[in-house]
Amino acid sequence: KKIIVNLIENISQNWEELPVNYEDLEHLALEVPRKPGIYQILTNVPKELFVQFGSRTDKKHYNLEKKIRESDKLPEEFKILQQGSNKYIVYTGHSYNLRQRFKEHFKGSKGTGCLALFQIEKLRSFQWDFQFNELGKYDGYFDSKLQRTFLEQKYRAEIGWPILCSQ
Repeated sequence: KKIIVNLIENISQNWEELPVNYEDLEHLALEVPRKPGIYQILTNVPKELFVQFGSRTDKKHYNLEKKIRESDKLPEEFKILQQGSNKYIVYTGHSYNLRQRFKEHFKGSKGTGCLALFQIEKLRSFQWDFQFNELGKYDGYFDSKLQRTFLEQKYRAEIGWPILCSQ
């Protein structure tokens, strides 16, 4: 149990931060390790704009309006909300390969469910950050999907629920 507490403390405090823009996406992906970890996506896109993007042409790309509708079922005090026009956390996740997940969420993918944010041209002009924690650098961590899921859910319980997370 002490190992888990230490991992959660480290995750909360030691994010690597990568500002993201459409023009440099391929180059920026090289800065994200191909290692297991937890990540979060921050932006200054207003919730009201995300709601405009429902069904997508590729069913693997998340319906952003549906994600928000699901997260809206939670009481306000449990959610992460934008303050003014500031950046806020809109998504958290975990992956065995952080670089692959980075690309999927910004560029898109045919093989897995993802946000594919920059396939929506209107979203490209906003500010974006991809923050990640490579879990293998922490003592006591061994990689498993179950442990990554647990750590991500525990982290969400501490920070609040991002608007684009529906499960």
